[in-house]
Amino acid sequence: MSDLLENERITLRLDSDILKLMDEFVANSREFSNRSQLARAAVSAYLEAKVAGTEEGTHRRPNEVMVLLPPLVLDTVDHLVDEGIYTSVSEALADCARHQFLHEEHVESVKKDAVQQRSAMKVVPKT
Repeated sequence: MSDLLENERITLRLDSDILKLMDEFVANSREFSNRSQLARAAVSAYLEAKVAGTEEGTHRRPNEVMVLLPPLVLDTVDHLVDEGIYTSVSEALADCARHQFLHEEHVESVKKDAVQQRSAMKVVPKT
């Protein structure tokens, strides 16, 4: 079997309180179905965050952000996803941001400011 296809195993000892938190998280998660999946994602996220300041360290796209939501907000968004209104939490938050920042009045204001800035600029010829 190719080395690229093999996963190596490690043994990880964790405090029982951490394991309890992991189990509760997995039980309430749609993304992770077991501890191993959560642990792999957590280690990857930790390592990416630690090297995010280096050129090769981040895999995050320029428009990708991490947001911490209050529990009630997340519960509400999760409910909207469960009801099929959105396909994911990410889609729901992107839609909220679009409605907040790209509503018609705001877009018109941005366009007006851009026109004013262009008209205020003058090209000064070289002397």
